[in-house]
Amino acid sequence: MDGWYAVREHQPGVWLVGEPPHVNSFLVVGRELAVLIDTGLGFVPIRDVIDGLTELPVLVVNTHYHWDHVGGNAAFSEIAIHERGEDRLRRGPDMEEIRPYADRARRVLERYGGFRALDEELFWFATDETTPRPLPDGFDPERWTIAPTVPSRLLREGDMLDLGGRELRVIHTPGHTPDSICLFDERNGLLFGGDTYNTGPIYAHLPDSDLDAFASSTARVAPLADGVRFVYVAHFARYVETGGFLREVAEGFRAAADGAVRWEDTRDESGRPARLARFARFGLLAPPDPA
Repeated sequence: MDGWYAVREHQPGVWLVGEPPHVNSFLVVGRELAVLIDTGLGFVPIRDVIDGLTELPVLVVNTHYHWDHVGGNAAFSEIAIHERGEDRLRRGPDMEEIRPYADRARRVLERYGGFRALDEELFWFATDETTPRPLPDGFDPERWTIAPTVPSRLLREGDMLDLGGRELRVIHTPGHTPDSICLFDERNGLLFGGDTYNTGPIYAHLPDSDLDAFASSTARVAPLADGVRFVYVAHFARYVETGGFLREVAEGFRAAADGAVRWEDTRDESGRPARLARFARFGLLAPPDPA
């Protein structure tokens, strides 16, 4: 654990490049091209890590335009995003709004201290790739900047990314944001879920989220489950699930749409009000009850 990033080759040619437990990026390597799926927070240049893993040309694919998935974009020349995310990517994030996240990163580390002692005594859940890191030496939130990005390629449903001996198919999954996508490596049974899938609360309550579209997207992806060995997710420490998770999430969204879940009032990590439904291996955040 010698840096901000946690790096692990989970499958041949598939690397976790994580910022535990904040956000998980993934490097997928073919014979001719490497695809970096999201570029994280931008606290530390992710390009340095990627250059240590591959000498191939690198295409960044943003699963959506949110700031915590595009923080390292500026170091790359080839960047792709779904066409519905182009304007927001070009606009860039409001740094005054997101700078308080650095304080949350500090709180995560402080709270982890007590958990780690209990974990080492009883459970041994934590591993290198799930252990929070101290903020990098010299990191100053007031100087932290995520630059706007001009994408070099716009993606659409069904587009194929040919890496040489490996292909990634774009699946447009609006819901978390209008431009959200998953990437499907059908030959190897791998699905990269962005924020469409998560092993903690799935965010369907944000101003740019659409709960009904989210339910439709997860229902459309669920039939792929039998051909998926692993689902990689962008947040929380449990960064990989099995294919059946696709069906579980779709069933959860359907239950929420049918009014068959118990909601509890809560707030997300930024203090936004929401309703939370709990399921066996994930949660679902929806907008607060208008009543």
